[in-house]
Amino acid sequence: MFTELVSQIFLFVTLLTVAFAWWKGGRPERIGSLFNAILTIAVVLFQSLTHQAFGSIPILIGDGLLATGFLVLAFRYASLWLAAAMVLQAASFLIHASLLMNLLPNHRFYLAAMNVLGALVMLVILLGTAGAWYRRTHPRGAIA
Repeated sequence: MFTELVSQIFLFVTLLTVAFAWWKGGRPERIGSLFNAILTIAVVLFQSLTHQAFGSIPILIGDGLLATGFLVLAFRYASLWLAAAMVLQAASFLIHASLLMNLLPNHRFYLAAMNVLGALVMLVILLGTAGAWYRRTHPRGAIA
């Protein structure tokens, strides 16, 4: 649930990432960050309204949908950062599937892996946005 400080910081950083992508990113960065934000906000709203945590199946479905969204965007825009985000979301999907099959050594490993993968997805979105911003402000062949 989002009552812990780490979860609240994660939500805040997610919203900052989305704001930065909308401010300085191009269309793929905006859409990719929007996908991530919609999933995050849906989880927060569900948990705030029901005072329950999601089960593993809805999170597995959400990770699969987000990875698929990143895949479609990566094909559409031929973007390396989108491909990296898709691979990270696929790894998140794999961790959830492993949890469902009781293949993980313990629940702490699952929590740590999910936090690291979530942070890496946001880092990839930030780097993709910074790259798009740089390419827009420093066009190739421009004479200084």
